[in-house]
Amino acid sequence: MNKKALIAAAVCLLAGIAAVIYFTCAPKTATADFFAMDTYMNFKVTGKNADAVISEAKAETERLDKEILSRQSAGSEVDALNKNYGGVLSERLKKYIDSLLGVCEKSGGGYDFTLGAVSDLWGFGKNPAVPDKDELKNALNLTGADKLRINDSNIAIPQGAVLDFGSAGKGIVLDEVKGILDNSDVREAVISAGGSIMVYGSRDFTVGIKDPEGGNGYVAVLTVPQTCVSTSGSYERYFESEGKRYHHILDPETGCPADNSLISVTVISQSGILSDALSTACFVCGIEDGMRLAEEYGCEAVFIDNNHRIYASAGIKDSIEITGGAYSFADEE
Repeated sequence: MNKKALIAAAVCLLAGIAAVIYFTCAPKTATADFFAMDTYMNFKVTGKNADAVISEAKAETERLDKEILSRQSAGSEVDALNKNYGGVLSERLKKYIDSLLGVCEKSGGGYDFTLGAVSDLWGFGKNPAVPDKDELKNALNLTGADKLRINDSNIAIPQGAVLDFGSAGKGIVLDEVKGILDNSDVREAVISAGGSIMVYGSRDFTVGIKDPEGGNGYVAVLTVPQTCVSTSGSYERYFESEGKRYHHILDPETGCPADNSLISVTVISQSGILSDALSTACFVCGIEDGMRLAEEYGCEAVFIDNNHRIYASAGIKDSIEITGGAYSFADEE
């Protein structure tokens, strides 16, 4: 074999080896679609151990739901606390409550995770109806995060109040799954838990904000690095009675759906629990107070009102592309 043939053979061999190495080391993508926390979850993970990671993330989500956070799951930690008007908090649940108590305080009571009994009167997800005014007033008098008594790991809950973590549970999932991802060889992931999503990896991602009036369309698209994005909207759960629409985001002061012209609020944060809880808190507080609240936590926020105007915090506005033709930035009208 002449010299040129030897070189050609060597090049072919090296190319073959490279192809084998690339094939055997190429990262795998695994997905999981399942129902938990009263919503649909979609996990997508890319990495060498993607199957194992996604299996662990799914199992952890289901454990959080059934064993800790769900007040509807018999025997869960929250169910036991509600039935016994308190008890001993696990280390994890105490951590979540401590974070949420801060949101309750800084929002001036605009956020409250003790409204389970009030929410039940509205019947969202079951048999929705406008509750009796006296019943609603009595339930409100018994609720309020400020009435909780916490001493070390012990919590006392006023009789009649019901802990409900529906407005923070999906964000908690994002934080716990991130811990799993951080301890793995995952290259990137997209973890979608209802209205909350985490994008994970070294590149920029695009995340859509659902059009509150457009079915499955998007009003805008955000370009963001690794972060958590949560949206609360009046379109998510609602019913109509005597020509009026009632949505599920309740104002803790009145016990009725928040009524301040907002139809959607999105919060972007490195913390899942904060992005989730603050999206509700900012919705209830309204644009001005909500924007201040997000800023106090170092988060970015996007508000949409019923006149199709978009209000965005300074740190995120340049990363927003409006895709819904009826919408525009409020300061550009």
